[in-house]
Amino acid sequence: MVLFHRVFFYTVLAAVIIIAVGYVVGRLVEILIKKISYTTGLDAFFRKTSVGRALLRSGYTAGDFLGLFVKWVIYIAAIFYALLELSYTSPNLAFLYDTSKSVLAYLPYLVSGVIILIIGLIMVDWISDYFKRSYPANDQYAQTLLNFIGDAFRFILYYMVITIALSVMKVNVTILYIFAQGLAWAVAIGLGVAIGLVLAVPLREPLRRFLEREWGQSGSRGERRGDGDG
Repeated sequence: MVLFHRVFFYTVLAAVIIIAVGYVVGRLVEILIKKISYTTGLDAFFRKTSVGRALLRSGYTAGDFLGLFVKWVIYIAAIFYALLELSYTSPNLAFLYDTSKSVLAYLPYLVSGVIILIIGLIMVDWISDYFKRSYPANDQYAQTLLNFIGDAFRFILYYMVITIALSVMKVNVTILYIFAQGLAWAVAIGLGVAIGLVLAVPLREPLRRFLEREWGQSGSRGERRGDGDG
């Protein structure tokens, strides 16, 4: 009995130490991420994206969000490592062992999925904005067309990134794949139309001048022929 109490005491002590270390490490990592985000200009870069602006409206900068996320991942890992340690004290706590092992095994998938989601959404925003800026702003027709196409492709790429991230996080995305098949056809059709419309923008003015010149030359030849017949 004395041995059992001693083992139990040291096990509980180890669990408390794990939680305390996890808390300290989580706080330090959060502070470090915030400083790195601020000094490297990551916060300023985030403000230029839709994701960053949405975070700012919620009261978070990029560093705040990333630091908070990493901190809580460390907290959760520490808590369940502590519970895993406690599960060894008694066969009656076997459910703690199974639950803790499951959560700890799932955490890497969760972190990977969130990383893919954040980086993917940022890249989609960057590609869409770059696409919109690819023509001079003084061409109103081109700018309106490119804004529409850019927003449409932003939605499609968002859908793809979210589907991939959820799949990495082991979420059942069968229904999303079904919708994706129809979306693939829409993308193919839309891409063909978009390419045609985008190419029409730079070719519009040269084509107009060519037609006017040809029409003018045809009219001049017709007048000379009419004068000759007269």
